[in-house]
Amino acid sequence: MAKPTTSELKNPERNISMGAAYLSILENGPLAGIKDPQVMQYALVVSYANGAGALLRTFSSDRKKAIEKINDLDADEFFEHVVDNHPAPQAPRYIWKLQQALDAM
Repeated sequence: MAKPTTSELKNPERNISMGAAYLSILENGPLAGIKDPQVMQYALVVSYANGAGALLRTFSSDRKKAIEKINDLDADEFFEHVVDNHPAPQAPRYIWKLQQALDAM
């Protein structure tokens, strides 16, 4: 997958299409196996912004073990884990913003 051009990113339809494709890649690739839908939403938003590897490494260097540990958590526990362990300080804020948007719907 080639890096998108500036003009592609400025085209709303193209930008949304590429963003949706990337979310699908994350959900069906490195984050596959996360069972709780709300935890998956949280994992997707953090991974979209900061990369799935950064998130998974906060649980284990082994992807399979990381997914198992994630599946032991509910959404609140997952959020707290991100707050306490994710290297990007903005990661918990992305989850908070997602939840605020969902609550407003």
